[in-house]
Order: sequence, then structure tokens, then C-alpha cells
Amino acid sequence: MKRFSDLSDIDLVLLVSPASVAAVAHWVDHWPSHVTLATVGEGTARVARAAWGESVPIIYPAGDAAHSGSEALMAELRKRGIPSRVLICRGQTGREWLSEELLSEGADVQKLMCYERLPLQLTVQQEDELREAMKGPAPVTYITSSEAIVSLLRAVHPVEGAWEWITSGAVVVIHPRSESKVLEAGFHLVRMSSPIDDEVEKNVIACAEGLG
Repeated sequence: MKRFSDLSDIDLVLLVSPASVAAVAHWVDHWPSHVTLATVGEGTARVARAAWGESVPIIYPAGDAAHSGSEALMAELRKRGIPSRVLICRGQTGREWLSEELLSEGADVQKLMCYERLPLQLTVQQEDELREAMKGPAPVTYITSSEAIVSLLRAVHPVEGAWEWITSGAVVVIHPRSESKVLEAGFHLVRMSSPIDDEVEKNVIACAEGLG
């Protein structure tokens, strides 16, 4: 991608999710020494270090998922000093709060679409498989973002009773904002987890045992 060939006008590159890291890594082998990276959580920071090495400077809110997110990152940037020139790498849509806050603090903010979010759409076979699954116990659902809830709801809408069956089960989330959204969506059994794979697995198993 041509934008990454010259980053002389950028101080900080904000990677909003692991998906943005994976997309940008296709075009960037290493970062110029003057560029600092930022992520909204420790999980995405780990993915960035795996892509570009331990020495790459990354600003992120330390701690578990409950202490991550745009607000936590903004607080961290305010403590360190708001960067002058920011490039936000994201999908075609996304939460605008962070970019608006940076602009209000006087930063020059550019947004770059690095990947495309495609709506989840079930095939006829998958709809049939879902109907068959609905004859059994309710599932444990793992939700990584508020947007994923809407995407899942739309995808299963053509299958009568599917959403009610899904929400009668349990859900594992990795951020308080997602927790409030899944409760609004109809889930009752909600479990918060760190985004670390082993912790997610433990929480999914615990939910499954609880349903059993």
C-alpha cells in the first residue's frame, strides 16, 4: 500500500485491532525509527510485537480487557503527550470516539482503511446445520467486539428461533462495553475474560460446564 512508503508526516500509527495488525503487516516489514505504534489493548500489542519484534515502541493501556479500550488508550496518550500526527489503521467503519478526541486535542488525524469488514452471511447449508444444532443444548458464544453482536444477529435472523436459542446459552466477552451490549441483546449468562487464548478457553469451558 502506497501510504506506508513514506511515513515522514506521521508520529504515531494506531492499530485498532489484531485484524488491522495482520492487514498492515502485509505492507510493512519494519517501522521507521521516528514512528511509535499504539493499540487499544494489550492483546493487540502482543500481536504487533509478534509481527514486528519486541523492540518496536508501542503505547497501550496495561492490564486486562476491563482496563483497555479507546478511553484507556486516550488517557495513556494524554499522560505521555498527545502526538501531533496520527495515522489510524482500521476497517471501512469503526468507532469514531478516539479520532474525535485526538482532533479536539489538536492532533492531525488521518484514517486509512487497511481491511474490509464483510457481513457474516450464512449459506443454505449453514442455516440447515444451525437448525439441526438448535435441537441440542444452547451454545457458548465468544464475542470479541460490540460490532460482532450485530453481525451475528443479522446472520442468524433468517433462521426462526435461532437468536433466542443462542441467547439462552452463555457468552464470553473481553471488554465491559461488549458485556453491556450482550445483556441488551438478550444474553443472561455472561462471563468476562482476558483476550489471552488460554484464558478464553478456560472461560468457555467454565460456561459450558455451567450450562451442562
